Order: sequence, then structure tokens, then C-alpha cells
Amino acid sequence: MIKQIDLQDDTALRQAHEALERSSAVDRPWFEPTPYDEWVADVRFVEPEERFELWGAWEDDSVVGAAMVWLPDADNTWMLWTELDVHPDHRGRGHGTGLVEQMVSRARDEKRTTVLTEFRVPQKDFENHPYRRFALARGFEPGWVENVRHMPLPVSEELLTRHGDASAKAAEAYDVKLFAGDVPDEYVQGLCDLYNLLGVDAPSGVVEFEPETMTPKRVRDFWALQREQGRTRLFALAIDRETGAVAAHSDLVVPPPPSTQVWQWGTYVHRDHRGHRLGMAVKVANLRRLQEEFPGRTLVRTSNADNNAYMVAINEDLGFEIVEKGVAMRLPVAAAE
Repeated sequence: MIKQIDLQDDTALRQAHEALERSSAVDRPWFEPTPYDEWVADVRFVEPEERFELWGAWEDDSVVGAAMVWLPDADNTWMLWTELDVHPDHRGRGHGTGLVEQMVSRARDEKRTTVLTEFRVPQKDFENHPYRRFALARGFEPGWVENVRHMPLPVSEELLTRHGDASAKAAEAYDVKLFAGDVPDEYVQGLCDLYNLLGVDAPSGVVEFEPETMTPKRVRDFWALQREQGRTRLFALAIDRETGAVAAHSDLVVPPPPSTQVWQWGTYVHRDHRGHRLGMAVKVANLRRLQEEFPGRTLVRTSNADNNAYMVAINEDLGFEIVEKGVAMRLPVAAAE
């Protein structure tokens, strides 16, 4: 049975969280689970410009699979984004198919023309992985592929100095400023402008995104949520010294203990400021601060499209290694007759 989960129902939410975490850990020895309290804060976060729903696959009155659903209402309103997981002990019983069918139904209800999803698979022979075969059999089409990379910490000072010095020389017309948790008012709109363009400029195969509509209030609400979860967001911004424009950013998110990992949540250089090695400059500055303030962390996780040559080169120069593939797929949805 497929039905929507009440976001105030702790019993159902804990079962859904267990199914999601167990599913996400398959074939991923480095997987680090998200504690329930952190996860449920995300689930219950109210975002006026993007609705969230949680749908469960139920078996014997328990949730054994779940689809998280995001419905953007301020931009890219043609899409329904979902992440779908079934507990490994309950696969092969039609729960995944039932969740996909429900996502198609919701897309039609909302007059969305595309369901988008993404999943992680081992790098080797990812095209024949059961997850991809499952999606293809249910009408999904290839979207884009990302390289998911890890970089062991700490990064050597010699490497940081070498790349830091080279990028500083190329970016001599810019200042790199570091912040934690929040960003001063004078830079927030410029940072929003970068966030809004990231999805447009990032390679996304046959899927075309329009600019997002992130505003200072929206990002500050997200940052406040992360602080409540015990997460520390580290910002590195490249500022054009002449105009004061925010030209580039790199964000790292440090989850609270017992986590030992760090998440790279975006690096982007504005199209008007490329060619000055700003991507490397902000990444190096943020990594230096990370290692000074969080010395016990073991690795940084990041991902980027496999055909994003510029960011691939930066990540490889810094020592990021591919550990798996992120496969994005789309399902065209015909309007209900």
C-alpha cells in the first residue's frame, strides 16, 4: 500500500528514516548515516516556495520504503523531484513500482511534465546496475551522470600552498573572505545570484533548468535550520575588489559529531569572472579554515558532472578521488486525459 506520511507521525517517520538509511548504505562502505533528529528537522522544515511531501510504501502497518518529493513553486515548476528508497529486506515486492506510480500521479495532479530522480551506484559497470535497470523499465530516460568524489583529510600544506599561491596570483584583483554560519548583508544578494545560476550552468544533459529564485530571506532560513541541526556552514567568497561584486563561492557543511565527514555543497564562479582561478582560490581558502577549526574530520564529499572539465580538473588537483556515480534520470509525464 502506498500512502502519504503525516510529517507529525514520529512512528512512521522513524520507520521511513530507517528504510532510507538502510537503502542508502547498500554497496557504500563509507556511508555515514544521518541521525534521525537532523533528518526530521529537514523533513519538517517549511519552505513557502517549495513544497515537500513524504510518501510511504507500507507493509503490515509499517513503512518499508519511502519517496521524498519536492515541488518547486517559484521556479522550474514543470518538475517534480523525488528520491526513492526501499528497505533492502523488502525489495522485489512491488514497493518501488508503487512509489513510482504514485509520483507520476502526483506529477499529473500538479500539472508537472517531468519526474526527476537521482541515485548513487558503484562506479564499475554503473550502466548495468539494478537501480538503473529498474528506472529504465519504468520509463525513465538518462539525464546526466556525476562523479561522486572523496578527498581524504588532512590535505597536505604543500599542496594547499602550491595551488593557493598559483590561484592568488591569477586572482590578484579579488579578495577571498571567509564566514561561518551566515554571511554579512552586503554579500547575501550576490551569493544568492550565484546559487540561482548554479543549476543553469552545471552540465545537466538533456534536462534544461531555469534560474532558481533564491532570496536573502530564503537562504537565511536555510542557514538557520542548519545551525539548529548543529551543522556548521563555512563560506568562502571571492569579492571583486573594484566593484564589490560576489564573483565566486565555495560552501562546506560540517555536520555535528559523531560525524567525521564534511560535505562540499557547491562551488561556482560567475560567468563574468571566469579565467582567474577563483574556483581554486575559494576552495583552498575554505579547506585551510576547515582543517584549522575541525582537525578531526576524515574526508570531504563532493560531486560534479563528469563532463564539467573545469571543476573536474580542480577536484583532481586537490586529490579528490571517484568513489561512485550519481545517476540522474527523468520520466516524462503525459497530461491526464
